[in-house]
Amino acid sequence: MIQHQTTSVLMGYKDAFQFAQELPSSPVYKVKDVAKYVHERTVRRRIKKLTEIGLAQYKRGQFTVKKEVVAQPISVLEKLVPSFTAFMKARRFGKSYRLADINFMMKNLPENATITLDYSAQKMTNFQSAQDLYVYVDDVDETVQFLKNNNFREGTKGSVVILPRTGSFENLTERIFLDCIAKGGRSTMDAIAIQLKYGHEIITKARFTTEMLLKVQEDLPLESLH
Repeated sequence: MIQHQTTSVLMGYKDAFQFAQELPSSPVYKVKDVAKYVHERTVRRRIKKLTEIGLAQYKRGQFTVKKEVVAQPISVLEKLVPSFTAFMKARRFGKSYRLADINFMMKNLPENATITLDYSAQKMTNFQSAQDLYVYVDDVDETVQFLKNNNFREGTKGSVVILPRTGSFENLTERIFLDCIAKGGRSTMDAIAIQLKYGHEIITKARFTTEMLLKVQEDLPLESLH
């Protein structure tokens, strides 16, 4: 049943994924340039779908795409659906907008809370420094109210990110690995570092460029591989 739901969700983005995969390599795309080959209305529709799950950003006729994410095989993208779903519902908070905010949340984690992305990846691999604290919780509304009661404000600049617990956490190493792939950007490097160190615990076979693999392998602390 879960597999069927996952596939159904993914099918809604199939055309958008295919559109992104077929784009030539470029840091930034102009809608008018891409529209030379695909109708502009279709281009904007595809961009909107990718933006919904955090895989594209659009501004003033230009857009960027997280190619390292959309380049994954369909078998991997299916596994990323719970991560995409959670990220779409993420809520970000800040108070002092310094490390104190993260320290406060760390000391007041809700029962059954699970930390993912930056801080988990740093703890697992010691590869790169953490920036934001991403926390899965059972009750988002209750956690949000707790933060607001402690003078945290919701917005786009806070470093405490609350996520609804979605999908399986049975294999936590794999879930954090998949979250890192789904997040893209600098988190892709964390995913590679986790794969290099914990490959025996990871079932999903993700695809990364040779250049990125070699870069992480070169920079990963030697003790992390033992």
